[in-house]
Amino acid sequence: MSIYSIKELEKLSGIKAHTIRIWEKRYALLTPLRTGTNIRYYGDNELVKLLNVTSLISLGFKISKISQMSNDEINQQLDNLIDDIKFSDALSEVLANQLIASAVNYDEFAFEKAFSTAILKHGFVDTYIKVIYPLLEKAGILWKKSDLMPAQEHFLSNLIKQKIQSAIDNVPLSSPSDQPWVLFLPEEEVHEMGLLLSSYIIREHGRTVIYLGARVPADSLYSVLELFPKAKLLFFLVKEFDGKSISSFVKNINANYPNSTIHISTNLKRLEQFEKNIDFEKIISVESLVKKL
Repeated sequence: MSIYSIKELEKLSGIKAHTIRIWEKRYALLTPLRTGTNIRYYGDNELVKLLNVTSLISLGFKISKISQMSNDEINQQLDNLIDDIKFSDALSEVLANQLIASAVNYDEFAFEKAFSTAILKHGFVDTYIKVIYPLLEKAGILWKKSDLMPAQEHFLSNLIKQKIQSAIDNVPLSSPSDQPWVLFLPEEEVHEMGLLLSSYIIREHGRTVIYLGARVPADSLYSVLELFPKAKLLFFLVKEFDGKSISSFVKNINANYPNSTIHISTNLKRLEQFEKNIDFEKIISVESLVKKL
């Protein structure tokens, strides 16, 4: 069993710690355990229940009514409602909560059910933008500061990557091009989720993709550029990085392969680490990527 502090429950559910304490006292909604020094902590079942309660609240239910329901009744109510809800921010939150709950319990069936519902409601790309991306931010997975246990984080992120890869496999290959998109992560980067989604979007728009994946040595990238000097490069920076070393890397590409274009996607605050005079394009969102195609 994983254990969570009340602050971790707050982050994963979006419900303030103060409110959680009130619900415990007034409605006996959750039953925290205590350490030997009387510090409260929570288990997987408590987290899943809170996520389900949060989902019902987002759909308009009152906590006083929810507190009278059993866990089975809460689950049944959610199952009944999801099929009837049209796309909305509330539905996105419900589905994200269910995906987190599926990871907590290592429940691939529950993951498949929630993911398939999201795809059916609003398609693959919008599912990523409105359900998966907020989920990754909430769970801390996006920037590798996970509040889930490492095994749960790997379980969830690998299932999502499998779905993206499956979507890529269903996109017809485009004709070879002398201006392909070369997708890669620098040597210290391992987080491929955004890169995989970018591959799907670029391929779906009929462009050629050369996908190199994670931890690509600079020399390997240069060998590709020797063959495709007009390539469009796209890489992500997720980990903390040395702005000077990345700036030097970009300058070297610009100097040796002036006909290539460089696109970088990273956290907005991290863009401030770059030197102001280096030449690259920012890819901050799916929308900004699509505009470059």
